[in-house]
Amino acid sequence: MLELTRPYSLDKYINRHGQINEINNIPANKTYLLGYIIEDKLNEIVQFDPSNGEALMLLKERKEWLEQGKRNQMSFLTSDHLDVYVATSMRLEHEYLLISKLVNLIFNSDILKPLNIRWFDPTQAYCENRIDKGLSEALMLKRAKLTLYLVQESDTFGKDSELASTLAQGKPVIAFVPEGNKEYVDSLLEELHRLNPSVSEQEIILRQLKIFNPNLAWEVENQELRNWIENPEKAPIENLKDLLYSTVEQTYNKRAKTLKETHPLGIQVSLRTGVANGVLVVRTIEDCSRLIETILLNKMSFKVEKLPEPNEEYLTLVEDISKSIFRVKTGDEILTNSFWNFYLE
Repeated sequence: MLELTRPYSLDKYINRHGQINEINNIPANKTYLLGYIIEDKLNEIVQFDPSNGEALMLLKERKEWLEQGKRNQMSFLTSDHLDVYVATSMRLEHEYLLISKLVNLIFNSDILKPLNIRWFDPTQAYCENRIDKGLSEALMLKRAKLTLYLVQESDTFGKDSELASTLAQGKPVIAFVPEGNKEYVDSLLEELHRLNPSVSEQEIILRQLKIFNPNLAWEVENQELRNWIENPEKAPIENLKDLLYSTVEQTYNKRAKTLKETHPLGIQVSLRTGVANGVLVVRTIEDCSRLIETILLNKMSFKVEKLPEPNEEYLTLVEDISKSIFRVKTGDEILTNSFWNFYLE
């Protein structure tokens, strides 16, 4: 048993040979062309205006990137190793761009780049068949040693099921929740403005406010915001930005707290063993990279902590980097006995 607790040598990863079928990088600003929504959007433009040169050019360019995305999909499927599965949801152009940049920052960090690890990057792959897409992702989830779950403005059934599937296998899930600070918001607005040059800055900010807090405009004290929505051109940009800064930060802080402390599905049972596994929540690229490294090298460290609950005492194993619960033992005697009696029948 002691052998299982020893850290792996760096050589386990550093000495790997290169992939037989290399992943051919699709630039971050082109990844949105792999999306399904952009195809419909471009086809609508061409149907309305068959001579629209820009749309026709993008449709032609899209075909070329789709072929590369298909080749990358085959490379991911046939890779000799698969260490990390990246779970994300992408619909709009800026989501592809931001996710692609984030994934590159994490896996090409000084911490992870030397390890020569393999990860599935959904911004680099394309599968046109819905059934095959689901099956291939299920296979990669099974092969990967851990899942990196990227928390975004809104999450989807598919991404949440990938988180649950990983925990059900008894494997770690790292949830990366952006800090949502001023730097993050400014970067988001810059990309949105670049992608939507014909849309005013006020309208871009108002759309983001609706995404991050759909009910914000209907709160009693926000009559001013409702006035801005009716007349975007009269809205003071700095006031809108300040409101967006606080809204984004509050939203992501709440999401992190929910995953880490309050959501029942933040802890799920391994179907094979019955052991309860928790989601590891990180907020920075450095912590994310460090945690991936410690998992892959089998050098995670923990503290045993008691979690006081009314009338019962729970034991938890808290991971050092994320300060998240990795394992937990219930203090409920009936539940404990039921697990011992029935789970492994």
